[in-house]
Amino acid sequence: MTVPPSGHRRLGSAARERLAAQRFVLVAPSHPGNIGAVARAMMTMGLADLVVVAPRDPAFASHPEAIARASGADALLGSATVVDSLAAAIGDCQVAVAVSSDPREFGPEPRAPLEVVSVAWQALDDGSAERVAWVFGPERTGLSIVDVGQCGHLLTIPAEPSFASLNLAQAAQVVAYVLRDRVLAGAIAGPRPEEHRVHPKAAAGDALADHLAVEALYAHLERALVRIGFLDPAHPKKLMARIRRLFARAGLQQAEVELLRGVCKQIEQHGRAGDERSEPPDGR
Repeated sequence: MTVPPSGHRRLGSAARERLAAQRFVLVAPSHPGNIGAVARAMMTMGLADLVVVAPRDPAFASHPEAIARASGADALLGSATVVDSLAAAIGDCQVAVAVSSDPREFGPEPRAPLEVVSVAWQALDDGSAERVAWVFGPERTGLSIVDVGQCGHLLTIPAEPSFASLNLAQAAQVVAYVLRDRVLAGAIAGPRPEEHRVHPKAAAGDALADHLAVEALYAHLERALVRIGFLDPAHPKKLMARIRRLFARAGLQQAEVELLRGVCKQIEQHGRAGDERSEPPDGR
């Protein structure tokens, strides 16, 4: 009996659940064929959650080139979710990873695929996260500064500096392979000892906040800072970008988001009270 290579071993239910927690997000893809090729790359590695943000061709799933390049992954291609914004695509994810060859000012520090996957795996291991988004940008321009700013991590695939740009499907295949390889390593070698964990095991109730909650915090904090005059909306400079980078490094838990929202509320209330005290009495 021929034993299949380790990469072709069938995954157990726990490993499949781990891969099911991974979401690939394509932002504004231009070519239906590339979406089909990403679907194929995902299916070969056991991934199934594909979300497409504002595609140029909304009917990409029925496009002949997409079907041809999906090469049998038609069901995955047809089941892709289409949304109109990155925020909608990653709103229920606790970990979001931007995939880009170019670092962005005040964005997360670029790291190699295995390192980022290990961090994402640890968040799933310790129960602080339930879903991870891997975000890929448009073919021509890549992810924008705003897009990267919405992600807490930046994955950069090491390549030749003079020619570091990969095709969308190629980048997706590399990331998908590393995800599956990490699952296989865990299934074959068993769980890592506690002392080898990337972070200590999260205590009960220490779940990371999802993207929707964190974005609501940023909006609330911006309003509060404007309210007390710390942030000039006409000349915001890089203040909110720096704050995003700070909190992204911290990895905000849901309880911490709620605490900070409470602080923002108090700032707004004190700002209003100060305005009322400065107003002259009626009739003067």
